[in-house]
Amino acid sequence: DKRAVNGAPFVYHATELVSAHEEGAEKEACDYIFDALDALGVRWGLSHVEVIAETLPETGRMRVRLVEVNCRQHNTDFMPLCNACVGYNSLDMVLAAHLGNDGEDSADHGRGLPWDSIPVLPTTRAYGAIVHFVSHVEGKISRIRYDVLEAMEDLASVVDMHVYPRFMELGNPIQKTIDIRSDTGWAHLMNDVEEEFRRDYSRLVDLMKDMFEVKED
Repeated sequence: DKRAVNGAPFVYHATELVSAHEEGAEKEACDYIFDALDALGVRWGLSHVEVIAETLPETGRMRVRLVEVNCRQHNTDFMPLCNACVGYNSLDMVLAAHLGNDGEDSADHGRGLPWDSIPVLPTTRAYGAIVHFVSHVEGKISRIRYDVLEAMEDLASVVDMHVYPRFMELGNPIQKTIDIRSDTGWAHLMNDVEEEFRRDYSRLVDLMKDMFEVKED
């Protein structure tokens, strides 16, 4: 979920886990990514790839466009959510690829994740997302709204959250979030019920606007 805020056109609000095994935008995006990696000669290790998938109004067909390819892992703590919502994570996949069962030895050295058991595309078994806390204020922090933080933490779908330490001290500077480097923390959301998951996410986005009060410079 990237949206316009604070004068910036694309500000991260959430990164959501989704299934990609059935026909639709998610599968088309994954198929396109596989082709892009092949075209670039990327064969080993993790890749963090960003694409834009959109339905063309004139034809109704899906169009996928490449934004970037990074030969690295996703730069957030994704393991707990992936393990809970998918059943495995990409770091364990790397271990399984390098150290897993080679077919000659029944012992599993891939942390319980045999490489041949991993599906090509993931299927989620719960709704999950990493929510990025967006600052809507700029100046020096004059008040930390602990009541707001408690309300955020009390949402049923919030299983973990963290505010970066520099934003937990009065007098420290804070800026309006315009990119991933200027957010103020994160929360992990997970729920078996989609309606509750969507409701808590919407509420969290509203609450994050009031996390801090500032004295403007």
